[in-house]
Amino acid sequence: MPRVLVAGGTGFLGRAFVRGLHRRGAQVAVLTRNPAGAGRLGLPAEFVQGDVRRPGALASAMRGVDAAILSVQFPGYPVEAPARGRTFMEVDARGTAALVQAAVEAGARKLVYLSGVGADPGSARTWYRAKGLAEASVRDSGLDYVIVRPSWAYGPEDRSLNRFIALIRGIPLVFPQLGDGSGRITPIHVDDLADLVCEATLGSAGDGLTLEAGGPRVLSLDDVVRTAMAALGRRRAILHIPAGLAKLAAACAELLPGQVLSRDAVDFVTQEGVADSDPARRRFPAFCPRDLATGLAEYVSRT
Repeated sequence: MPRVLVAGGTGFLGRAFVRGLHRRGAQVAVLTRNPAGAGRLGLPAEFVQGDVRRPGALASAMRGVDAAILSVQFPGYPVEAPARGRTFMEVDARGTAALVQAAVEAGARKLVYLSGVGADPGSARTWYRAKGLAEASVRDSGLDYVIVRPSWAYGPEDRSLNRFIALIRGIPLVFPQLGDGSGRITPIHVDDLADLVCEATLGSAGDGLTLEAGGPRVLSLDDVVRTAMAALGRRRAILHIPAGLAKLAAACAELLPGQVLSRDAVDFVTQEGVADSDPARRRFPAFCPRDLATGLAEYVSRT
């Protein structure tokens, strides 16, 4: 029975990975800053303490691990809080590099890194740059690896698309859409993504590859909203809020305590993210993501 550590296993994606690994018979450990709190999530896993911003103790947390899934995010993602060390560069880039080094020191065999469509160490966008640097750490580790670049993942426990659902339910007549709504994405249900990640972790079909993962259809952000409305049985006019106006509000929000909104976060949530999933489907023939309408219908009530 392989032992797999999931770094970021208490997050939205990580929880799906933990459950998928458990169903496949793996022994699962979750790296977390707060094992006692994580234990209340009811996940079928052992919880080990570790913090990617304190790399000294990570190797001991990795001891006895055959493979590690690296899927860490900072609290408040994607709104950064530099004073608290909650940034893409600190967590995604340097944190992942620390995990890679710990895995090497602990004798792990394989790494699976959750990156993102568009990752590029030379990008002007800090989140793409951080993911690209993290990918380089994984590739240079000397271990077997798979890099998965998902598009926008959604599901019953996510915060992003479910925020759209809440707005449709809570605001009459209109839906406030940041930007012009033309950004194209390929939404993927988190369970479909988890199936790919778990098979890549426990098998060898994806070793040495960088695989994009998205749903079967390219949708605009406005298409996503309309699909959510249809799932709810509600109709709203889409009111586009110019990105410049949203960034002006975000600049004011940056002065407030907490991680409310930021100008970079406006760019993050309106960016494109089209995944080419054909290589993943060729390597993993069972990988057949459901479309957004089907995925939403499974958990969104028409009330």
